Amino acid sequence: MSHGIVDFGEYLHQLRTEHKLSQKIVADKLGIDISMLSKIEHGERQVQSHMLKPVAELFDLEYRMLQIQFLNQKIENEFGNEPYYYESLTTLVKKQKMIKASNK
Repeated sequence: MSHGIVDFGEYLHQLRTEHKLSQKIVADKLGIDISMLSKIEHGERQVQSHMLKPVAELFDLEYRMLQIQFLNQKIENEFGNEPYYYESLTTLVKKQKMIKASNK
């Protein structure tokens, strides 16, 4: 993956093995079967946003940072090869800041 963003499935696998948890324990916590977890860990399927809070709870991670990492990967995967990707994100951030400032 480009720009140094870690694949979320790979990260989940790393967390699971570091904590010495079985795929069954993690899959049960996420509400999925072992087959689906294996596909996520091997990059064949993507983590879904509703799985983030259980992952944060299971591995004692800050949900906010996990959500940011998840969104970074999702945006990068979807739009990272577009020629005006960076300019588009910059424009979006500026627009959101203006909206936020006008709502104060």
